[in-house]
Amino acid sequence: MRLVLVTAPAAPPIMLAEVKAQARVEHDDEDLLLQHYIDAATAWLDGPAGILGRCLVTQTWRAEVDAISGLIRLPFPDSVVDRAVFTDAEGGELIHELELQDQQPLLRPISGFARPAAITFTAGYGAPADVPAAIRQAMLLLVTQWYEHRQVTGTGTALPFAVEALLAPYRRIRL
Repeated sequence: MRLVLVTAPAAPPIMLAEVKAQARVEHDDEDLLLQHYIDAATAWLDGPAGILGRCLVTQTWRAEVDAISGLIRLPFPDSVVDRAVFTDAEGGELIHELELQDQQPLLRPISGFARPAAITFTAGYGAPADVPAAIRQAMLLLVTQWYEHRQVTGTGTALPFAVEALLAPYRRIRL
């Protein structure tokens, strides 16, 4: 399955003003640096490459499948299928049922086996304010940590305990 981002999130889960308040920064001199840290924290957590294995702010994806052979496991929990279509010359809508198994959305095709398909789906919690407070707070702590400790201080990859504790309930085990 190949994933293609169709519509990116409208905004990051946390805003520059929130980061500046958390870090007690009252000037605008380092806004660009802080925004880079916000972008890095978002990329580290969000989407198919993110450590949480889920989308944070609502975004639209297309899953391209070479040949339908059975159940299609969508990569993010809480996904809503917007459209499932055949992509071969015959075209047409893919007849399917959507079910959840351990919060994992499964698309059960009823027709179209051995044919390529494109499934467009929406994933994420909603607007930035809808992202769970624990994830948002973990991001604020992480960005502030990076801002206050810009130099490399060691070779370990350990995160601050508070960040790990806040994110733990939201991590997904990838199957």
